Amino acid sequence: MANITEGRLLHGLKMKIINAQQAKTHNNYKNTKLKLIKTNAAIWYNKMCKVKGLKPNYINIKTNCRTTRDLKTNQQAVKYRIDQEIKFLYKKKQHLNGQLLQLHLERATLLNGMWQHALEKLDEALGKIMENRYQSMNKKLDILITKHNSLQSQIKQSKTITPRNTQPRIINLTNTTLTQEQIRVISFCLQYALEQKPSTYINALIIETENVIRRLEPKWQNTYRHLATKRIKQIKENKKQNPLHKWQQNLIRKVKEELTNKNITVAKADKSKAIVMIKKKPDLQEKVIHFLQNNNINKSKKTPQTNIKSKYIR
Repeated sequence: MANITEGRLLHGLKMKIINAQQAKTHNNYKNTKLKLIKTNAAIWYNKMCKVKGLKPNYINIKTNCRTTRDLKTNQQAVKYRIDQEIKFLYKKKQHLNGQLLQLHLERATLLNGMWQHALEKLDEALGKIMENRYQSMNKKLDILITKHNSLQSQIKQSKTITPRNTQPRIINLTNTTLTQEQIRVISFCLQYALEQKPSTYINALIIETENVIRRLEPKWQNTYRHLATKRIKQIKENKKQNPLHKWQQNLIRKVKEELTNKNITVAKADKSKAIVMIKKKPDLQEKVIHFLQNNNINKSKKTPQTNIKSKYIR
């Protein structure tokens, strides 16, 4: 009689709890399914914030955000925090899926084949709840977009009103005019590490590695020598070079040729990080002579090596 009544009620899509065991499994399944779909909504919300470059309200990172550098730092920190949140939500989703599968099987055995009708009714009720939730999340995204746009406009206004007093990166003391591409290449050529082909530096790398290993304790040398050999073999097999660095090397080579043809040298400034372009003759030569005369530097008649050899070498 209980099974007949339960079947009629479920057929009419009206869920009626008959005993405590059914009530417990029903509520557990409903709460777990609600947690799962809320977790899916949270993953969607965080992914939308990451794509649009927005900062959710649960992230509290305090920066000045007065320059583009501050803004980039803030964006990278927000992106990292969102990635960590998405990883946590995916782990939570996996755990809830396992729980939901067990509750689904328990519920199906209790209702004797009528679980599908109850499941459709339950999904319909949860769908209405999540529809309102997605609407509220879309409103939050709109608010975050307006905040983000206002922050960027403030940074642009601060740029136009109070520009930063920065020293020029390249100080050109010659009459030659440079293109934007040449200026960009010269600006990073002094302290910029370019990746080269392994065939050009592999022999020097082997010698330097062996010299470092010999300074270790004898019992550890063979172990580190074995690890270094494996790594050097990987570098040898990988004959590829970064295409960006290859293109930059070509540009640097062309700029060097052009500067040497025009008798121009590039050097680092004395008390700043600026790069100075100056002609070797007569400008650089005159500056060197002027420096020697002002500092009372005289040429010694005897080389100091003779005194050093007589004292220490016998």
